[in-house]
Amino acid sequence: MRAVVITESLTGGELPAAFFGMEDRRYPHLLDERTPIEITELTVPADQAPALALALSAVLKPRLYYAHLIDETRMLVAFPHTVVDLPRGNEEAIAHAQAVGALVGIPDGQMRFAEMWDTDHPDAPAQPEADAR
Repeated sequence: MRAVVITESLTGGELPAAFFGMEDRRYPHLLDERTPIEITELTVPADQAPALALALSAVLKPRLYYAHLIDETRMLVAFPHTVVDLPRGNEEAIAHAQAVGALVGIPDGQMRFAEMWDTDHPDAPAQPEADAR
C-alpha cells in the first residue's frame, strides 16, 4: 500500500520508528490552494498496513489532520487515535470517515476520499497544462 502523510500533521514532526526505510519521496503541496505543506509518501507492506495506520493515528496532532494508506481496493484513513477502513466504492464507509474527520475539524473539501483512488490530491488547484488541452 502507499501511505500519504502530511509531515506537519505529525506530533514532533517525525514518523513512527516502524516506518523506517519505507519512505519513497517528499514534496511540497498547497492545502486548500493556500497553505504550504510537505507530503511524505511511503510504500507499506499490505500485511503491516493496519498496524502502521494505528501507529500513525497515535502520532497525529489532535485536530485538523489525517493520513491515509491506499491500494487499488482499500483505503485506511488514520485520524487522531482512530482508523477507518474504506473499501473502494463503499459510500457508507466514506460517509463514516468524513463524520470522524469532522469531529477533529477537518473541512469536507479535504476529505474527498471517493476521488483519491483516481487523483492523489483532489483538493489541489488545477494544473495549467491540463487546462490548455
